[in-house]
Amino acid sequence: MKTHINEKDRPYSDGTDKQSYGRQRLHNFGVTMTVMGVSFLLYYLGLFGNVQGPLSPAKIGNALAGVGVTWTHAMAFFLLLFAISVSWNWIYNFANLKLGSRMTCKCKIDDKETVCGATVKRNKIVHKRTGRSAKQYVCDNGHKRPDAHFHPVKKGTFSHTLWVTSLCFCIIVFFIS
Repeated sequence: MKTHINEKDRPYSDGTDKQSYGRQRLHNFGVTMTVMGVSFLLYYLGLFGNVQGPLSPAKIGNALAGVGVTWTHAMAFFLLLFAISVSWNWIYNFANLKLGSRMTCKCKIDDKETVCGATVKRNKIVHKRTGRSAKQYVCDNGHKRPDAHFHPVKKGTFSHTLWVTSLCFCIIVFFIS
């Protein structure tokens, strides 16, 4: 049985892309062409205001006003979107920390700097002498420890873009109203 996971056994574990240069360039070109195609479609539908179309800002505004959406509704929506996009990973990480998931073993193997790294399960134990309960983390390899390493989820590019965009829209709605 393997006691730890070697970095060479996990492809792409260091965050770099191991693809060839040509394949990366072809992928980036495909993404660029897709974004350009979607941008042209939105332009000709009138989203950017230069062409009259079903998505022109005036038509969207009239449609929303016809339904009863006010500036207050728009501000509340963008503030809510901002709050969610800023705090979603804090809530997710807090819940995972309390549940004891997303944790790995911190046991050092053979007095080296390598760490076991296996997933752990949190158990409650009662000490025989004191009668107090404590947390104990047991990994798949059988190591029992009072602590474990937590792996939090970090915001990515999309999440950062979403909160900045919603903040910009909040500012725009605030100064227009």
